[in-house]
Amino acid sequence: MDEDECEDLKYEADDLADDIEDALDDSDNYTREEILKLKQLKKEAEALEEFIACVGHVGNYIPTLEDFNLANKRVRANVAIVSNNEFCIDVIVVNTGDYVAYLGKNSTDKNFTVSYEWKAVGATSSGNGTMGLSKQSVRHIYDNRDKPNQSSIKVFNVTCKEF
Repeated sequence: MDEDECEDLKYEADDLADDIEDALDDSDNYTREEILKLKQLKKEAEALEEFIACVGHVGNYIPTLEDFNLANKRVRANVAIVSNNEFCIDVIVVNTGDYVAYLGKNSTDKNFTVSYEWKAVGATSSGNGTMGLSKQSVRHIYDNRDKPNQSSIKVFNVTCKEF
């Protein structure tokens, strides 16, 4: 999950979606089934772009839960719930190899401004943040890119203000 590689992969997914869009503009050359397949692949490419950007923390992307799950069917990252119904949002962790990303997950139909704090488990590192989190979406909180050995954190003092 090297930052530059994530950036490159994000752009490749975007280019793929653009190429599929170009193919769809020339839809006279395709059967109805092929057009439906191309539309599905375009949706997956766009979802993959958002997934890479969000999990890899290369851009300010907020994928919908639907797109996050769609992309993860291709990526097959290990996704687990860290806190469920403990706060106004859930906290999930995404593992791909040694890379770990914590995301806020809003399963509600409300848009929130979320404030939170985090502390590394077994270390002195800590942090906090405030972010907008749209309904039915996920957003990046923390990753261990800069500190690979610091893969476990505790998120606490989570508050949500509806907007």
